[in-house]
Order: sequence, then C-alpha cells, then structure tokens
Amino acid sequence: MCRDARASQRGFTLIELMVTLAVLVAVASVAFAGFRRNEQTTQTKRFVAAVHGAIIQARNRAIDDQTPVHVDVTASTMSLSAFNNVTGVWDLFEVVHMTHQGGMLLDDDVVCIFGLDTGVQTPAQAVASGPPAGCLEISQRLRFEPDGTFSDPDNTFSTVPNAGVTLWIGDRTVPGEVEYSIVQVFPGGLIRTIEGLT
Repeated sequence: MCRDARASQRGFTLIELMVTLAVLVAVASVAFAGFRRNEQTTQTKRFVAAVHGAIIQARNRAIDDQTPVHVDVTASTMSLSAFNNVTGVWDLFEVVHMTHQGGMLLDDDVVCIFGLDTGVQTPAQAVASGPPAGCLEISQRLRFEPDGTFSDPDNTFSTVPNAGVTLWIGDRTVPGEVEYSIVQVFPGGLIRTIEGLT
C-alpha cells in the first residue's frame, strides 16, 4: 500500500495528461479562430480606409492639377487615372487592391465592393433602401472634374452629375450575414465613411 501512495504523488497519470492536452487544444483552437476573425476585420477596415483615401486623393488631384480624374471600381480594386494634357493619355497614378502584397489576403468571395449607387443618405436610410445585390460584376467609373464636381460618364449608376454617390463594400465573414461599409461623396466635396451597417 505504501508503494502505491508514493507512485500517485510523483506526477500526472496518462488520463490526466490526455484530458489536460484536450482542454489546451480546445482553448487554442477557439483562440486561433478569434484571432483570425480579428485579423480579417482589421484587413477589411484597412481596405475601406484605403478606398476612402483614394477617393479623397482623386478629387484633390483633379482640383490641384486642373485635370479630369477617373476612379475605376471593380469588385476587388479601385484605380485612379489622371488625364495628361501634354501627352493626351490617361496616366494611372494609384491602385487600391483588396489583396495586397506583404500581408495576408482578403478573400474576394468574403469581402468585395458591391458598387457605386447614386445619392447620399443617412445610414438607416441607406440600409432600408438596400445596397446593390452582390459583388460588382462590371467596372464602374466615377469622374472628378477640375472644379471638384463629379459624374458617372458611363451612366452605370447615375444620370445626374454631382448628385452625391455612395460606394458599398460588403463583408460576409460571418456566414449568412453581410456587414456593410459605405463611402459617401457629397456634392460639396465632403467624403465620409460609415462602417458596421447590417
């Protein structure tokens, strides 16, 4: 009897080690899933901020250089081109990619640009009126003029120049839900971002 009592005081039994290991694996997997979700959210916010900055940059470039600037939008990119009055061509000067080098990539099926829509509304009105149906399937173009006004030269989302525009970005990280971020361009030049709309 004395020998068994000393043996049980030396350490863990195999069953105790297995239970401890199972608990540690469960905690680690939950922590990893939470970390990955947080990382995805951070990348989405970074992309939305980059899109906001690109629109500001496009408007400022049009005014500063007194030349038209195109903002071309696809489901996963936004490219900015300024008209060069000397050469007569459109010079690409900025591209915002959803999937960028040096970091982990956002999945195009999970986060994408839904597209441009005419007008600016309060967040509640915007959600009530409904965003575009899904990821942008065509390219849309927003054109800034040298005086800061803007229009849709291709009439893909608006026939009224300088009436305000809303860019929708959808995040489907949580299955069955879409969380929207909107970047709104007001006729007077204000550009604002609203995130977390459901």
